[in-house]
Amino acid sequence: MIAGFQNLQSFNDGQTKKVSVFALEDASGGMETVQFQILDQTKTVTVELASGQGQVVTMVHDASGTGLVVVTAANSGQSIRRILQCRQAAGRQGTAA
Repeated sequence: MIAGFQNLQSFNDGQTKKVSVFALEDASGGMETVQFQILDQTKTVTVELASGQGQVVTMVHDASGTGLVVVTAANSGQSIRRILQCRQAAGRQGTAA
């Protein structure tokens, strides 16, 4: 089960827009379903996390604008939310508002 999320960020390299988050797994380890709500888009990814380890989980999207981004995990009450800019200039790293 995911024990927590950190460092929710938005990136745009001029061709691809991405949102990433650091997910920390508890002692159980295993497959986790992570859901990204990026402005008006919902995207889901399944990742395998080792027991007690963390991993950056990245989602490609085509949302445009500034607004709320929420990341949640199935079977866990953990979530993270930030207001992010998802249309910034190429090469600029996004930051929470």
